[in-house]
Amino acid sequence: MSQEYNYTDPLNLVVAFLLGTIGTFGVVCNSLIVYIFLKEKSEQTAFNVICFFRAISNVIILTTIFLITYLPKTLLGYSPYPPAIESWFINTSHPLYLGNEYQIVLMAINRFCAMFFPTKYSRIFSLSHTTIILVLIYLYRIAQKIYEWLPESAKGCYTLFSTKYFAWKYSSAPGCDYVDGAPEVIKYTFITTAFLNFITFLKILHFYKKSNSSQVAVEAKKRMRKNILNFIQTILLDSLYLIDITFTFELSSWSTRRVWTYFCGTFIWECLHSLDGFIMIIFNEKLTFLRSKTRNKVVLPIIGGGHPRQGQTSVTTYSNVK
Repeated sequence: MSQEYNYTDPLNLVVAFLLGTIGTFGVVCNSLIVYIFLKEKSEQTAFNVICFFRAISNVIILTTIFLITYLPKTLLGYSPYPPAIESWFINTSHPLYLGNEYQIVLMAINRFCAMFFPTKYSRIFSLSHTTIILVLIYLYRIAQKIYEWLPESAKGCYTLFSTKYFAWKYSSAPGCDYVDGAPEVIKYTFITTAFLNFITFLKILHFYKKSNSSQVAVEAKKRMRKNILNFIQTILLDSLYLIDITFTFELSSWSTRRVWTYFCGTFIWECLHSLDGFIMIIFNEKLTFLRSKTRNKVVLPIIGGGHPRQGQTSVTTYSNVK
């Protein structure tokens, strides 16, 4: 008798519990970021609008992929949706995931400009300019995905979630020859981001060296601390994607055991988007406990825009990228 990969399998039950718990936690965290951005006018800055778009992207991915698609199939052993619908649910996440990847570069440029061109920052990274760029990024990714995937879908070549391996996989049927170009995108994205962040980090070191050897205005130091908090948040968010692609492309091939394929693919991917929202909450002035430590301090304009505690979000698949 063949193995049934549904609620009768203990591992399926554990995975289903984790899918529901991590997914719900991530939706709540990211939804709070969206709510605060829309509710508080003071939160609507160039830096925070990047986080706002990331949070929306995370909510969509966590809901459509993990809670609506993966969770019921893990318990039932089969999808409640037709293959075409399940495939489009999964493929919906891919342009959003890569849109978040492009956001990593945008956020690094944001911090770079805030540190090196503080007087011109407000003109370069205005709220309207940043919003337009973000909209164009996601429209480009969505249009590219539709262009690539429509011919494959017409041939019945679907992307489906495997209840055996707990990860999505492209169809291996004859005639299904879809080539994923995401790895190249991610490689150059991280090279660019690493370079910008390194230069920004050197600028921060230079500032502290200068502040120790000369008289630097107290206000300037406070503004720099706020920008550094934004920079730290950026690094933390970037590190989530680095962990994600490491497991997706390097470590996932170590074993085909169900626990390993789940961990390298679905678990890391889901945690990426959930922790993305959680990190944004930690650095968000309206939500974090750190607010109590700073609310009695003098409120100063932040070089580079954005409040000192705001951030963004991140994911993984089995031997393929989102």
